[in-house]
Amino acid sequence: MPTFSFFYSIPYIILFLLLYVNVIPLYKTNTGPSFNNNYYIWIQNFFVVSLLIFFIGFRGFLYTDWISYYSVYDAAPSLFDNKNLISVFFQRRMENGFLFFMIICKTISSNYFFLQFVSFFIDFLILYYFFKRIIPKYIILGFVFFILFSGIAIEFNLFRNSKSIMLFLISLKYIEERKIFKYMMINCIGVLFHTSSLLYLPLYFVLHKRWSRKIILFLFIIGNVVFLLQLEWCKVILTNIGTLFPGRLGLMIKLYFASDFYGKAYGITIGYLERFFSFIILFYFYEKIFKINKNNLLYMNIFFIYIFIFLYFSEIMIILERVTLLFIFPYWILYPQIYSLIKNRNKQIFLFILLFYGVLKMGVGNRNIFSLYDNILFDHLPHQERVIIQEHHRKYIFE
Repeated sequence: MPTFSFFYSIPYIILFLLLYVNVIPLYKTNTGPSFNNNYYIWIQNFFVVSLLIFFIGFRGFLYTDWISYYSVYDAAPSLFDNKNLISVFFQRRMENGFLFFMIICKTISSNYFFLQFVSFFIDFLILYYFFKRIIPKYIILGFVFFILFSGIAIEFNLFRNSKSIMLFLISLKYIEERKIFKYMMINCIGVLFHTSSLLYLPLYFVLHKRWSRKIILFLFIIGNVVFLLQLEWCKVILTNIGTLFPGRLGLMIKLYFASDFYGKAYGITIGYLERFFSFIILFYFYEKIFKINKNNLLYMNIFFIYIFIFLYFSEIMIILERVTLLFIFPYWILYPQIYSLIKNRNKQIFLFILLFYGVLKMGVGNRNIFSLYDNILFDHLPHQERVIIQEHHRKYIFE
């Protein structure tokens, strides 16, 4: 099988299109009686829920990180096993919260696909109620943007990070209510799943603040200069800082920055243009989004953090590929709200651009063999065959 093929992208494009067509009738009739037809909306929601659970929850061995999780889960004890076995298992180089989550799942089933399903189902429930709280009329559109903007990558590849992100989504309510103990407690639980949740802790003190739009625009302009000229400034600083961190965290910082792949600069891509115009659009609608709900300030600030990380840390790909995913979720809720603000004629343009960009992104982003989709409810490539594929094609994709 070839390393790259458009054929691998087809299931992902179909997933996007099936979600997309459920957006059109709902918002096209939002001033008419059918919008209030609870039965119609229930059918739509049921279809979307079933589609996502089928496609993500019952997936086979997809992308790359499953291979390490599979081996760890295979070695995981159950709660009924010897205490010594459980104690030894907790000595692995993964966060204890996630290891305990594995043990619970292993107690119920030794099948790795059970772990994948439960992991996604938990994330889905949290995400659904997050959308219901923030964008109750635009839940399906929220899932469209979730799929488009790294939702698949998070669910397929980042088991531990996904729990950190979902716990952060829950905790944001307590920034709104200024309840620091609950916020810190939830994100400390997130640290037990992935240490990247440490980045969320100090955000309690800054996300609720309304920063000057002039400062935000200034940082955006300077950031583009840094990005476009590929000015290197942080690799040396962060490598030296990495020596200050003991244990696994410090080691990973040094290894990633020393890597030719993870340490290389990002460059100008379609993604850069998308982020550039997304900033312009959000900056333009800044006041209107704030008027919809003053708590949108949190999500706009997180969006700016996401953009600035890309612009100022472009010299280190691992930061762009891993850290930015912690802050990408404002796309999922801000664009649906922008859609609600524009006039009906412009809504059609919005949906047309969404269709074009969605097909393009799904096609380009899933054309390597690691994305070759299969589903455990049907014939799927077995573990060993996927391992062989990884070993054979990895050098062509990551070198």
